[in-house]
Amino acid sequence: MHIPYARPLRADPAPGARVAALRPRVAARRPGLVPGLRVILSLALLLTAVGLSSPLQGQDIERERQEALLPELGIVEIDPELRERLGLFAEVQDFRRARLFLRYGVAPILEIESVRDGRLERERRLLSDADLSALRADLEERFAAAQVPSPERRPLQGQEARGSLVLGHTLLGLGYHGWAVPVALDIDSAQGAVAAYLLTAGASFYLPYRLTRDRPATRIHRDLSMYGGTRGIGAGLLVGDALADPDGSSPERIRLAAGVLGGWAGTVAGYAVAGRAAPDDGTAALWAAMGDAGFAAGALTAFVAGPYDRETVEVRDGEFVYEEDRVRNRALGHAITLTGGASGLAAGRWLGPRYPMTEGNVTVLRSAGILGAQLGVAAGRLATEEDRALAGALLAGGVGSTALALPLLERRRFTEGEGLLVAAGHLAGGATALGITYLIVEDVSDRAATYLATSAVGSLLGAGLVARALDPGSAAVPSRQLGAPGSPDRSQAGPDRSRTGVPAPRAGAGRISLELHPSALLSDVLVRRFHTSDREALDPRWEASSVLRPPTLLTLRF
Repeated sequence: MHIPYARPLRADPAPGARVAALRPRVAARRPGLVPGLRVILSLALLLTAVGLSSPLQGQDIERERQEALLPELGIVEIDPELRERLGLFAEVQDFRRARLFLRYGVAPILEIESVRDGRLERERRLLSDADLSALRADLEERFAAAQVPSPERRPLQGQEARGSLVLGHTLLGLGYHGWAVPVALDIDSAQGAVAAYLLTAGASFYLPYRLTRDRPATRIHRDLSMYGGTRGIGAGLLVGDALADPDGSSPERIRLAAGVLGGWAGTVAGYAVAGRAAPDDGTAALWAAMGDAGFAAGALTAFVAGPYDRETVEVRDGEFVYEEDRVRNRALGHAITLTGGASGLAAGRWLGPRYPMTEGNVTVLRSAGILGAQLGVAAGRLATEEDRALAGALLAGGVGSTALALPLLERRRFTEGEGLLVAAGHLAGGATALGITYLIVEDVSDRAATYLATSAVGSLLGAGLVARALDPGSAAVPSRQLGAPGSPDRSQAGPDRSRTGVPAPRAGAGRISLELHPSALLSDVLVRRFHTSDREALDPRWEASSVLRPPTLLTLRF
């Protein structure tokens, strides 16, 4: 396979040539200059040159992010072993690896590393969209031809999360499927139930382990398959509860069986979507967040609409007549909830290419939605105590705050850790506000609105102050520049900065540090060296001067 250069790269001239070119331009020493003045001028020119060449000055920075060579199979790069198996790059001697990089406004770049004469060489080939499609099609054909199962075959690349994927589904089997399967199968004996539990738990390990042996298992596959497995259980329970007869002999069998089937179907669907759609970490997290928000919004909508209301019905059983308290329309309420979840997933799919995010951004978005729900229910509680109105206020606040946070986060790039810090500030602010309110307010029972309002304000202050302290916006890059050329929906802005090219935050962001300045103990001695008149003559605002102001003994940086 041969991919031509689209643009040759020009090497910089040798340092010696540049020095030789500059020598004729050196002016002769002019007589008559005072030696001291000559030294001062030389130092001034030197300091000016150093200032102009300082790395702290503005620079033109070009960022590239690594893209998977074959996303469908999770192949991030090609190493020497994979090159031998597939028969690639035969013209390159001492091959080390091949990687694909994307840069905004420039064609994709295929970088091939090799070693020549003991030195590392990098060959960069600019690819057009047709070249990239042809490269990936050729790789797929070579992989299809090389898929010969053998015991000694090593796993393919792109399996960095295989262990956590298998462990997660094993825990899911131990936590739910293991005890739900015996109930669904109506196994009466204790020995049979224990055996079914253990066999199901073992299968929850073996099936993911065996099926991912020759398949990719990246973080995206793990996250989406676990999301589908867990949320699938919840969706299956709702479907089973809607289909089960509450007056039947064992309605729990239908519910649990539907939960088992929903969990397995969700696992397979999540893994398949990760392979076909190939989203980045932030996009996958956005899908999951919007799906969860959709389920919550659907449940609140069903509660406000009335299907989950309780009503008293008269039941006749032969000659006996009695009253029973039931849910008005359980099946309709579950249908509205499931529709909300599906709508949330669809909204996440629609928002993904329009608002590229990192995992940290998605965590902040979740926090913003919860904060809006807090503010909405607090405002509603000040006006009314009716449950349906409060549910509507909570729904309106959550949806409104999420819609407002999306454009604000578009140009921000929170890392995963920074997003968790914002969420921690949200929780800590709300807890602190509740604690202070509890100390001030004596009667707890009649102050629900006060507690809701103060906790919402505390959460707002906590999350806002942490987000402001991190301040990633100063180093942010427009989100459209993080995507592949000509395809903004493929932008990748995950926390792995070696792959995504997201700029690193400024030093100290997101940390709490305590600094000790022992020189502050000598501040009085240092200040007394200057007379008041001298200080005022030097700088009338000497108290605010950063030069003369003594350092603080202890400094807490947040």
